[in-house]
Amino acid sequence: MSTHEIPTNIKAIQVQSDRTVKVIEIPFGQDELVKNLPEDQLIIRVRAVGLNPTDWKHGLGDWGTGGTILGCDAAGDVVKVGSAVKHLKVGDRVAGFNYGGSFQTNNGAYAEYVRLISAVTFKLPDGITYEEGASLPVPHLTAVQVFYMRLNIPKPFTPPAAEKEIILIWGGSTAVGHSAIQLARISGLRVFVTASPSVHDELKALGAEQTFDYRATDVVKQIQAAAGERGIIYAVDTVGEKSTNDSTIDALSLSRNSHLVSILPPDPASVSRRKEVKVDFSLVYTLLGFDFTFANAFKYEAIPEDKKLSLEYVTTFIPRVLEGWKAGEGSSLFKPQRLRKLEGGLERIEEGLKIMRDGKYGREKLVYVIA
Repeated sequence: MSTHEIPTNIKAIQVQSDRTVKVIEIPFGQDELVKNLPEDQLIIRVRAVGLNPTDWKHGLGDWGTGGTILGCDAAGDVVKVGSAVKHLKVGDRVAGFNYGGSFQTNNGAYAEYVRLISAVTFKLPDGITYEEGASLPVPHLTAVQVFYMRLNIPKPFTPPAAEKEIILIWGGSTAVGHSAIQLARISGLRVFVTASPSVHDELKALGAEQTFDYRATDVVKQIQAAAGERGIIYAVDTVGEKSTNDSTIDALSLSRNSHLVSILPPDPASVSRRKEVKVDFSLVYTLLGFDFTFANAFKYEAIPEDKKLSLEYVTTFIPRVLEGWKAGEGSSLFKPQRLRKLEGGLERIEEGLKIMRDGKYGREKLVYVIA
């Protein structure tokens, strides 16, 4: 088999109807969408995958659909490209994401090959490892979506305003928080972050100006005092629980209209908590450009503008953000999340999902090499 030949059958992780996962063989090479690849898609040979909370919830929880292939984040080598893909070519090392565990029975990141949409796939610089690449797509592009498509923050490298605005990132130690802190810095914002005190120094090294212990009973008052009279008008809640939504809302400006984006659907009571605070929910899968149902509960129609803006970001901005990357160190603008490399490839991904489900990990990204 040549380097660019796609095998008829591949191994992949399939969601089971009893909330378990299983390694199976699927007829990937003969799939109609592989043989007649849509013009805006590409196929990669998977070399590494990253684990996100959404993956265990789709694989071991009640968000997934039995019979579908699991996994979102993957990095690997391009083996086929659609006719409209201009920023990538066969042989490129790339990372991207797919909505696994929901409706696709022949496509998911936790497999030997995966079909990706080019608008959420980016070329990896020479210095980055596959594992580092696989740690980026969902958390990084979630932060991109929140900042530049929902909060309408000026895009990276825009000259800063005369008076910098503050953004509050509730949950700075999460994977999304890791990217959000650094994007906020690149976008010319002052960054306030909540997290456990044990990681405050790390988050300040990424660009956080002020850090707050989220468990402090007076944390909201601390944030308001530090923000001053103008207060905070931008916020992202990377945890997405009702309690964190409410605390974030309460910490925002008392004198100006403000905007919170949560990464999980907010409670209706939170949405109406303060009329001067707009509360949104942002879901990274809308960058893919098709209709879908999230977590077997929330129906979404395609948002073409999200896909268009994502393509602009992966072709224009990510190359600048990642330029000069050195393995283990990152670039001058963006530092990698600490990786926890798990052994065993596809056969042992279920163990990683259980680690995430049980909360037995810290400020680190779980990744697997797929040989």
